[in-house]
Amino acid sequence: MASQPVAKSSVTPLPYCGRMPVPGPSQLGRGVVVGLADPVPPAWDGAPEVVVDGPDAVAALHDAWHRRTSIVVRLAIDPTTFRVPPTTDEEPWTLGPEFLFPEDRLHFLVWANTYDAREGKEPIWWWARKAVKLGATDTPEGPADARLPDGSDAWIDGGPRQSFGLPTVHAETIDLGRLTLSRPPAEPVPQIVLAPDQMAAVSHTHGAARIVAPAGSGKTRVLTERLRYMLGVRGIETETVLAVAYNKKAQEELAGRSAAFRPRVVTLNALGWELLGRPPILEEREVRRLIESIVPKAQRRANVDPYAPYLEALAATRLGFVDPALVEDERDDVPGFAEAFPLYREALRRKGVVDFDEQIYGAVERLLRDGTFRRAAQQRHRHLLVDEFQDLTPCHVLMLRLLASPELDVFGVGDDDQVIYGHAGASPAFLIEFEHLFPGAASHPLRVNYRCPVPVVDAARTLLGYNRRRVEKEIQPGPSSSPDPAGFEVRRHRSEEGATEVVRIVRKWLDAGAQPSEIAVLTRVGSLLLAPQVALASDHVAVSSTLEPRVLDRTGVRAALAYVRIATSPDGFAAADVIEVLRRPSRGLPQWIDKWFRNPSMNVRDVRAIASRMEDEKASGKVLLLADDLGTVVDAGRKATTRQLLRVIKDQIGLGQAMSMLDASAASSHLDDLEGLEQVADLHPDPAGFEPWLRSVLATPPAANGVTLSTVHRVKGREWPYVVLFGVNDGIIPHRLSTDREEERRVLHVGITRGHRRVVVLADHAKASPFLGELDGSAPPDPVRAPRTPPERTVERAAGKKAVLRTAAKTSLAEADVDASLLEALRAWRRDRAKRDGVPPYVILHDKHLVGLAAAKPTTMAALSRLDGIGPRRLELYGEEILAVMT
Repeated sequence: MASQPVAKSSVTPLPYCGRMPVPGPSQLGRGVVVGLADPVPPAWDGAPEVVVDGPDAVAALHDAWHRRTSIVVRLAIDPTTFRVPPTTDEEPWTLGPEFLFPEDRLHFLVWANTYDAREGKEPIWWWARKAVKLGATDTPEGPADARLPDGSDAWIDGGPRQSFGLPTVHAETIDLGRLTLSRPPAEPVPQIVLAPDQMAAVSHTHGAARIVAPAGSGKTRVLTERLRYMLGVRGIETETVLAVAYNKKAQEELAGRSAAFRPRVVTLNALGWELLGRPPILEEREVRRLIESIVPKAQRRANVDPYAPYLEALAATRLGFVDPALVEDERDDVPGFAEAFPLYREALRRKGVVDFDEQIYGAVERLLRDGTFRRAAQQRHRHLLVDEFQDLTPCHVLMLRLLASPELDVFGVGDDDQVIYGHAGASPAFLIEFEHLFPGAASHPLRVNYRCPVPVVDAARTLLGYNRRRVEKEIQPGPSSSPDPAGFEVRRHRSEEGATEVVRIVRKWLDAGAQPSEIAVLTRVGSLLLAPQVALASDHVAVSSTLEPRVLDRTGVRAALAYVRIATSPDGFAAADVIEVLRRPSRGLPQWIDKWFRNPSMNVRDVRAIASRMEDEKASGKVLLLADDLGTVVDAGRKATTRQLLRVIKDQIGLGQAMSMLDASAASSHLDDLEGLEQVADLHPDPAGFEPWLRSVLATPPAANGVTLSTVHRVKGREWPYVVLFGVNDGIIPHRLSTDREEERRVLHVGITRGHRRVVVLADHAKASPFLGELDGSAPPDPVRAPRTPPERTVERAAGKKAVLRTAAKTSLAEADVDASLLEALRAWRRDRAKRDGVPPYVILHDKHLVGLAAAKPTTMAALSRLDGIGPRRLELYGEEILAVMT
């Protein structure tokens, strides 16, 4: 594209000339379209020129249209090339959130606010002719574009939806088949009092806008009043305005508050569902059955849902735009997913149904593949208001951009400091680089936290100051915010007193008159709720918890409790408990070893006797090591407290290290489960009665209006007068498995800003989080910095980038020399295991993974876990067998 810089033109209207005043009032910023060699009409003499020779002209055309700069558009290509809506059959996940059809935008921007003067003809204002077709008449006396049926004269405006005090009918109104005059500009008349920063956002004039709304700043109020302003004050047609909420609760609240204007308010999923024609939606159990019919026979393990990983993998590809092959390789618990992904979606199409995420992904696919439908849908979505913008995934962003194109008029409300769903594809980049996604966007930051006490606002501001990848902002407490220093406390407690400290705090608030429903106890990970829940329930405090008794069935907890039962039954423990702990930690025992442990009851002497009867010396030695471990826990059980016994199991026996190798993410950590169990152990020091007591307390039904116990991730958007943030310890927050330290700060920030009267942060004195010093600014600058996004790379193309980097960091052995005999032995093992499991061999391990094993020759579980393709699931299922082949 060759063009002069687009700058504000000094073009002035010419006198009325025959049929039409050209170019109209200067504030309307009308341009003119000419051919490449055509003369420029006198009215645009000296105006900036934009040569349209392809997609590169879009940015300059949008800037001129948005700024109402009178330009000369020189067509170097046939406009019919962008008149027909384009399509693509590419999978949406391959495109990324930045994708748009430039032809859609060229078709609009070339003609939206320009006269047609091609071939040197008299300039034609096509909008006036469209108005005449709707019942207006020409205005031979001028000066206006058309005379309306009521006798008034009006200009037909093709620029952004705004008003200049002129009698105008907007082009959007013409497209709806109406001749209604636009309302003159006016200040909003809100039903509630708005602060100056809120008022500035509500009365935003035109085009896209980013509303960065920190915690407690009144974002719902701004959205509600923005709807009232657009529909009630500005009179913008309801058919062109859509408010999009993140979930059903937010949708109902927003619709209820603005019900007087009957706005269109939908959730993201409802929007996608409508675009797809409202197909039937599968329930989760039906989705699981469909997955089961498509994926290879999943590995069945006790207390493990074999299909939950596939649900997560489907979300990673459809919402996060991660390559299915990368998902399969990185997760390792979704064998065959890359092949199953298209098969699953084809099965949905055959049945004429969708699941939850397909409402979004399928809608994007339809917008991409049906150009006529897309352009019709764009007419109904000219002005989008989007709540919780920081929680959008790449797929959400692409759907909204396709709908909002070509104008890209999006009023996005959110807070980059509350992006805590990075695992799902959410990214602060979407708000940080909002103007890249929505060109010409204005920024209207909200600056006041009306919810939290002054010390909470100060602590949050200081903490977030350690982050680098964020929108710079200055957040102040509200005028009525309490300055009481007691509004925010950081308390350090002894390791064994965490849960009792929670009870002391909650009981103090209750005794002072607080209701249980006014209190929340929040944690970074779900398993850490165990001790507070048990402690509060034991103190007869009503609780409403997201933690369920099945937490005791998770791998690490189940093994730990089996060890406790063994330790407290020295004269006869159940063989089933021995089988439970045989491979936790790994002892290299063969698969057939289970048959030796079938007696209903046994003791350590019996285990040693089994070893003496075995002909396989190697297996016999490993059984003796098992006997030694069982003897260690039995000895500890005679004199140790429950916590001390669990420490022996975790550290001396090695269950902790074994669980850490099975941990894949901070969302579901087995090592965190052991820590949660250890904390609750302090409430019942006698190991003999520990498990029955624990199960009985957890069986207590939740109270409808009890103290809320939840993770921070589940309560974003909610608030309570009183909040305890429990377990703010190093390794938990920031979590040891997290790769994004800045997101971990955001999690802590979201947690402390849930409270609007009292907030207490609790940390183990022996391992307090390094973030505590960042709450008061005493910590030095964080040496671990998230890199700034380079200028040439704007919004991330897909959430899968992290997965690519992690894969590249693992051991790469494709080019390495391998031991041919070892490789063949591994293939033989794979064939045998695949036959036993009834699955294709690649489900066990891909060929490339076998090559890597043969080259690296790992001899320990830790070394094995570092190899490409060996994730937590494969480590647990096949680790010992692979090591046996190696030896």
